[in-house]
Amino acid sequence: MSDEKHDRKGSVWAEFYIEFLGSLVPGLFALILSLIVLGLSLFVLCRSLQHGGAVPALPQGIDFGLGAYGVTGFLLVAAYVLGSIFYRQDPKIPDWKSASRVYRYVAADERKRLAVQPTSQVPEGHNTIHPNDAQFPYFFLYEYLRGRGLDHLAEWVPWQGTKPDTWKYRTKMFINQIKIRLQFLVPGLCKDIVRNEAHVRLATSVWYATKWIMGICLLGFIMLAGAVARVPLTEFGHVLSGAICADILALGFGLFLKRQIENFIHYLRVREIVYVLETAHFATLNGIELHREDFDPRRKTGSATEGVR
Repeated sequence: MSDEKHDRKGSVWAEFYIEFLGSLVPGLFALILSLIVLGLSLFVLCRSLQHGGAVPALPQGIDFGLGAYGVTGFLLVAAYVLGSIFYRQDPKIPDWKSASRVYRYVAADERKRLAVQPTSQVPEGHNTIHPNDAQFPYFFLYEYLRGRGLDHLAEWVPWQGTKPDTWKYRTKMFINQIKIRLQFLVPGLCKDIVRNEAHVRLATSVWYATKWIMGICLLGFIMLAGAVARVPLTEFGHVLSGAICADILALGFGLFLKRQIENFIHYLRVREIVYVLETAHFATLNGIELHREDFDPRRKTGSATEGVR
C-alpha cells in the first residue's frame, strides 16, 4: 500500500512539474510583459485623447475589491489560462524550424545521421526540410540511432527513413505508448523522462509566448502611432520615450528568445526519445515485460528477432 501511495504521489508531482513549467511559467512571462507594454502604450494613448491634458490619477490601492491576495490569485489564474493555450499548441512547428536550422548548417556527410532529413516531398539537392519531415517521432530515427552507435535502441524502431514501405509503422503514439507503460510499471525510472518532457513543453510554450508578445508589441506600436498622430511629441515628455523603449525591448527580447529556442528545441525532443528508449531497454533487460508486440508490428509477424536491416 505504501508503494502505491508513493507511486501516486510521484505521479501527481510529475504532472504538477510539467504543468508548472509548460503552462504557468510561460503564462506569467507573457502576461507580465504584455501588461507592461500595453499599460504604457494605453497610458500614452489616453493622454493623447485628452489632447495633452493632465491624466487623472488612479485611486490609491485600487484592487477591484479583491484585495492584494485576490489580485495575485487572479493574475496567477489568468497566467495559467494563457499558458495553457501555449501549452496546447503543436510542438511540430518550432521543432521543424529547429530541425531545418540544424540540417542547413551541418556538413553534408553528417546530414545522413540526422533524425530529420528530406523525404520524397523535397526535390533532391534542395537545402530545405519540409514540415512533414519533422513529424514526431522522426522518419530517420533509426538512422540517427545507428549513426551514433546506439544499435540496441535502433532495434526498437520498426521503421526506417530509407525504406518508405516501413513508414506505415511510424505513429505519433509510439513514444507515448512506451512512456505510459514505463510510468505504470517502473515509475521510479521515469524521473528523467518527466524532466525532459517538462523542458520540451517549457521551450514550446515559451516559443509560442514570444509570438504572442510580438503581437502585443505590434499593438503597442499602433497605439503609440495613433497617440503621436493626435498630439505633438512635446506634450508627452518622457512617458512616450519610456513606452517606446518598453515596446522595443520586449520585441527584441521576444525575437531573441524565439531564435534561441529554435537553436536547441529539436535536440531536446531527440534527447527525450533516447531517454525513453534507453529506459525501456534497460527495464526489459531487468525482466520488465512491456509487451513490445503492441507497438512493434514486426513482433506480431514473428520477424522481430531479425531486427530492421
